[in-house]
Amino acid sequence: MPILLPDREAEGEGVPFGPGVSMKVYQRCAQGAEAGVIAGAGVALAFLLLDVVHLTPLATPSALASGLFHPVGYEYDTGLVARAASWVGTGFHMLSYTVLHFATFAALGVVAAFLLARTRWLGSLLGGIAFGVTGFTGVFFLSREFLDTPVVMAAITLPTLLLANGMAGAILGAGVYLARMPDAEDDGVEAV
Repeated sequence: MPILLPDREAEGEGVPFGPGVSMKVYQRCAQGAEAGVIAGAGVALAFLLLDVVHLTPLATPSALASGLFHPVGYEYDTGLVARAASWVGTGFHMLSYTVLHFATFAALGVVAAFLLARTRWLGSLLGGIAFGVTGFTGVFFLSREFLDTPVVMAAITLPTLLLANGMAGAILGAGVYLARMPDAEDDGVEAV
């Protein structure tokens, strides 16, 4: 038996949610996840550029991965094998952190796609910024508290975090808005 959503059939969104779910719901989830991944890439790129300017490439993701997987850090002090093992472990942690980073942004993008569903361009942009500053930052602090890793804040200052998340929110809002725009093919117009 399908679960019924509010009646939006007049608006072309369909009603059932279950085995015969409307493609609009799936499309909105996919569009939100895509916009979230793009926003996550924007944050990663911003911190990479910031790290390069400070002449410490990958310092931020390394610190975040360290805080996520091993707050105390490795204590290897023996030879080449230990250094190699440390690099492999650090690489695995950074890769795992990157996957979690993009998965989190994709999930938050899905939420934002539903929250910003009825907004116009400016509303979507401003709503995205507000969602980025509150939602993304909130998830960051909740995960930091849940994992008990205060060392992470040494790598990222609060103003930098808010600025990066606001930028990611702007990217997310723009992505959600642009994903809703109909293609030329959908209007029956041939693309030139």
